[in-house]
Amino acid sequence: MFGAALRHHQAGRLNEAERLYRQVLQADPRHADALHFLGVLAHQAGRHDAAVDLIARALSQQPDNVAAHYNLGVALHSLGKLDEAVASYGRALVRKPDHAEAHGNLANALQAQGKLDEAVASYGRALRSKPDYADAHSNLGNVQKAQGKLDLALASYTRALMHKPDHAEAHCNLGNLLMEQGRLDEAAASYERALAQKPDYAAAHLGLGHVRKEQGRLDEAAACYGRALAVKPDYAEARLGLAIAVIPIFAESMTESIGAAGKFGQSLDDLTAWNRANPGRLGASVGSSQPFYLAYRPVDVRATLSRYGDLAYAAAKAHWSQGTDECRAIQAPRGRIRLGIVSGQVRRHHPVWEVVLRGLIAHVDRRRFEIFLYHTGSIADEETLWAKSRVDRFLQGPKSTKGWLDEVRQDRPDVMFYPEVGMDPATCALAALRLAPLQIAGWGHPVTTGLPSMDLFLSGELLEGVHAEQHYREKLVRLPGTGVCTELTPVQSQHWGGPDRRLNAIRFTLCHQPIKFDPADDVLLTRIAKAVGPSEFWLASPTKLNWATHKLRDRLAAAFRAQGLDPDAHLRVLPWLSRNQFAGYLDEMDVYLDCPAFSGYTTAWQAIHRGIPIVTLEGEYLRQRLAAGLLRQIGITDEIASSRDRYVEIAVRAAQECRQSDRKAARREAIARAAPRADGNRTAVSAFEETLIAAHSQE
Repeated sequence: MFGAALRHHQAGRLNEAERLYRQVLQADPRHADALHFLGVLAHQAGRHDAAVDLIARALSQQPDNVAAHYNLGVALHSLGKLDEAVASYGRALVRKPDHAEAHGNLANALQAQGKLDEAVASYGRALRSKPDYADAHSNLGNVQKAQGKLDLALASYTRALMHKPDHAEAHCNLGNLLMEQGRLDEAAASYERALAQKPDYAAAHLGLGHVRKEQGRLDEAAACYGRALAVKPDYAEARLGLAIAVIPIFAESMTESIGAAGKFGQSLDDLTAWNRANPGRLGASVGSSQPFYLAYRPVDVRATLSRYGDLAYAAAKAHWSQGTDECRAIQAPRGRIRLGIVSGQVRRHHPVWEVVLRGLIAHVDRRRFEIFLYHTGSIADEETLWAKSRVDRFLQGPKSTKGWLDEVRQDRPDVMFYPEVGMDPATCALAALRLAPLQIAGWGHPVTTGLPSMDLFLSGELLEGVHAEQHYREKLVRLPGTGVCTELTPVQSQHWGGPDRRLNAIRFTLCHQPIKFDPADDVLLTRIAKAVGPSEFWLASPTKLNWATHKLRDRLAAAFRAQGLDPDAHLRVLPWLSRNQFAGYLDEMDVYLDCPAFSGYTTAWQAIHRGIPIVTLEGEYLRQRLAAGLLRQIGITDEIASSRDRYVEIAVRAAQECRQSDRKAARREAIARAAPRADGNRTAVSAFEETLIAAHSQE
């Protein structure tokens, strides 16, 4: 009878197999093989607790049964009992050291525990036993990707697909890697190949949704997230992605721009309802998608981001509850305040690092503070190594959210500082939790976080308007100047490869991310062009979201044509340049036009050091006042406009001045001479220290 049961089982006739296994056990309750395979069947049916009980009973009869140890490990693994699963796989391998699947599953469990080096070693042993083991190649690629070893991961996925071209998981994993590298078209093709093999593959639908969102194809992204949810209705990451996908990355019309906050508010209603219907699901996905692009719409987003913050905080707190709320308690007294800093951007040439964070690392008084730097990104360069040498503890990712939480909980910081919240998924996940008695956000992403877990928002006194407190959920702190201490890295100006200037043409640089330009401001450029005459408007073409450059150029071209202007005579596109080439480009520009909807700081900071006049419209919100604050800090305020008409007037005046070589040279010399006043703002660092000390003493 047992043989017949096993044949039914192998043929997939599970009901018949179960019935016969039970008949065998009625006759002999200690029948080890019947217990074992009935446990396997229970696991296949999703009854993992029953599987563990049955297989354990089988092993009490047959302690040396390799397959039973292995299958017990699989069932325990499915229950999330990783330590016990690792032990079971180990017992199988003691008895059969070349058991490739046991090595592979052991590696999977080790990876889930965050023991990545041990996982790599186990995958290696699996592949030595079974070189064509496609699952192991693919899963090894996942670990290598988690370690930031992207070239090795690519090679592992390629080997998996060489051995098994229809391996849907390997295609999907490859898509995830290509997505991370910004190779969106290739990533989409990989996800589509995964779905061709496995149409109900929810993770591949999710990945394709992420790609379509980054490509600006939001309707298609929403459809992909919807298909993922149709397959897996409780798929929180897809549901969060669907909610965020209503926010335009690039606004093609004023209607789309103005309506973005309201549309996201409606999407939050739906997400909140879904969260109630699927309790406990959303928390682990907080940070995987975030409403980053809402800040690019020039409207008040505090209320909307606060609603999202409440939802994210409650969900994350419920999921990661252990070790969070107790962080609110005052730590045991230390000789120095322990400052934890979380950033994914500890690297060369990133604005958050160069502008907001590097000066703090360099100048915070180490007699009063010990610094624990959590670099959540995988990129490391000479600046990363410099940062590591300047702090008390340095830890670099990538790590899982659990991995980061374990580290932070062990360190028990007094203060957690997030230079930006919005760019990096790991940072967003941690910021949503209470991990220290005092938690602070910086203006690296210049908008309120909306999170109840964040206590203070550090800005600059020259960056904020009189009533700016109403824009923040956090308590606003105005540090001296622009609130940062910067030091410009010397550059060697190089020719940027651009064409010769047209006769008498004024060159305006608009070196901002294209997504910053709001449709309402397009007319300002046409007014300037009409008044100035021969002129060129140079648009930046970044490597990320490159498609937005083409959309911006098309949108501006329509605005120019509507005013009887030939867009081809005025609009130019600037390729992405190296730092030295960008300096050479700035040297050949005449006027820097700041973006009214979302001002520039890093490029404006570089521009003043090249002596370029900056025209900026100082708006209501922090993100519309960055260049103005920078100009105030260096004492040049006649380029700051308080109205749209004045913005045009200042731009036209600056252009006319540039047509007089002596006045142009004098203006550039004056700006370049004043530019160093933007740097070395140690008073901002001192005020940062005093703010932390005072706020921490009140906790």
